[in-house]
Amino acid sequence: MNENELKSIERYFNKFNEDAASFNEFEANDFIKLLKNNGRNDDAIEVGNTFLQMAPSLKGYINQYGYALYNKFINIDDEKIKEKESLFFDILEDILGICKQEKYSPVEPAINRAIKYALNQSPINYDLMIKMLNKLDVRLLSDKPFVNNEGREFESFKERYFRLKVRALFETKQYKACVECANQALATPLKWHYNALQWIKYYRGCALLELKEYDEANREFISLHNRIKGVNFYEVLYKTNATVGKVKEANAYLLYEFFENGYALEQLPLYQRLNEAVENSGNELLIKVVHSFIKALCNENQKECNFTIDEKYQGKDSSSLYDEMYDLIMSHLDSLVTRKSGKVVYYNEQNQFGNISVYDHDPIFFRQADFAYDEEVERNIRVNYTVLPTYDSKKQRLTEKAILVTIDDSDYDFINR
Repeated sequence: MNENELKSIERYFNKFNEDAASFNEFEANDFIKLLKNNGRNDDAIEVGNTFLQMAPSLKGYINQYGYALYNKFINIDDEKIKEKESLFFDILEDILGICKQEKYSPVEPAINRAIKYALNQSPINYDLMIKMLNKLDVRLLSDKPFVNNEGREFESFKERYFRLKVRALFETKQYKACVECANQALATPLKWHYNALQWIKYYRGCALLELKEYDEANREFISLHNRIKGVNFYEVLYKTNATVGKVKEANAYLLYEFFENGYALEQLPLYQRLNEAVENSGNELLIKVVHSFIKALCNENQKECNFTIDEKYQGKDSSSLYDEMYDLIMSHLDSLVTRKSGKVVYYNEQNQFGNISVYDHDPIFFRQADFAYDEEVERNIRVNYTVLPTYDSKKQRLTEKAILVTIDDSDYDFINR
């Protein structure tokens, strides 16, 4: 505290002790501001309380007074909040009762501290989050991105509000409200920052799934594929389609995940979903090899498994069984997914992608990497493939690509079909 501030505080205290009601707007605000800024929050709170009682017409000091309450009772660590939780929320309500949600107000910082407290609980207290978020007027929240010292942009307060509320509504099973809030977010003109927007769409899709709006949920998940770290959209889309009886559509996502991930112990949950699919297909050859592979993999890694290894596969390790399982699945794709036939009409050898002509349809995109056995690709070769819905982020629309592509060695007459 410098000498001028000390003198001002002494002068204000003399006036305060003589007649608190004699302060004008500037003096009241300046007095509490000086006390607060110099760490004298108790004095600032006492003066503010007195002004509330003795000078109810004064309003200019309110935010400074609210910040003094915030500094002393709200901006504290979680353990202190937990010790006196009732006091914390009582003071929070006091702040909300006297201050408005505006610039230089403690309303948003106080609510944000309560939200952080809810997020830090284990499990996260989503009910408290919703209660706190409902105290904010989203229209008044800043839509300007937060920029750190390196100049990197992060989500704005308005983006954060929608992201947190959509998730909290989903986690508390308020699915209709979750979709409505997400729709409000998506209709709000904002400079969205990547993760905030994708998570809002993700929980919107999850809520739509719970509301049995399967087609719309499926479209949302397809558009999000590979756009959120930590979410396995192959599994999500497999389960979404399987739920409504679209078994072969579900299996397309399952088999493409299987194709892309290869052999690894950490893929055991994937292999278990693969087993579910082959059992539903009724293909005994596939069932035996998948059971045998999973059992061998579990045995080698000391994991429990109720399957048995078929006599045909006795003495083989899981790596060898994986290769046999892969070959058998690729030769029996018809029993698991819908297969189509076409002819390669364009191929870019440098970039290793091209198009397959499709009867009565636009050509479909393929990558050489999606050939089941990494075959060489040439124009005019006939191929079999499975269609996988995808999302074109540049054109902002759903599209398709060919996966699990195999060379058609049959006498199939594509031209005169």
